[in-house]
Amino acid sequence: MSDITTRTPLLNAKLVTYLIASVLLCSILTFKVSATTLTLADNLILRDVDDKAVEHGFLSKKQTFNITQGEHTLVVKYKDVFEDLDFAEERLVTSDYFVVKFTLDEQQTLFLSTSNIRDLAAAERFANAPEVILLDEKKQEVVLVLETLSDYKLAKQVTKVITTLSEPVVTTQSNNTAINVTTNEQVFNNKVIENLNAVPMLKYWWQKASNTEKSSFIDFIKKTKSLE
Repeated sequence: MSDITTRTPLLNAKLVTYLIASVLLCSILTFKVSATTLTLADNLILRDVDDKAVEHGFLSKKQTFNITQGEHTLVVKYKDVFEDLDFAEERLVTSDYFVVKFTLDEQQTLFLSTSNIRDLAAAERFANAPEVILLDEKKQEVVLVLETLSDYKLAKQVTKVITTLSEPVVTTQSNNTAINVTTNEQVFNNKVIENLNAVPMLKYWWQKASNTEKSSFIDFIKKTKSLE
């Protein structure tokens, strides 16, 4: 009886150790499976990943990153040097920052690159209208969406405003609760609207509108002008 009693704590200790080791191993394996390596071509510079700034070294830039499954947003720019044959000198070609959106599924590695840019003229064309390619470990292209940085920031601003407007208004209990709710909502909405810049909002919704909606809006403007 005493022998069984002595061995029981030992068995429990071994069982706990086994369970802890199993959990740690599963965590490591899960991380390896879910983590994907994203590498950028040398002529691309990554500034942000999912709205978080990327830290580069003082003398070098980081070109490889770990990301997880889900939707991702990259802020990238193109930068390269080409020889200007007309003036016999090197020219630095740089694009504005632009946004790359894509969804990561089960890919293990991703490589973001430009097309094959052979000369200065091609580099300048690319800088004015960037197009990038995202390939996985099987050399299969991953679907992506490109946006200008200004359009991306504008969309975030619109989303923030819409989210703010949809937030519930908290009021104190009183006999005129319904009236208070309506009044507070109106005051709140007016404050938000007053702080909006109308021009970028109009540009944003114009870009999102269909051809039919644009025609309808133009007709509205014409009718409004005729009544002035």
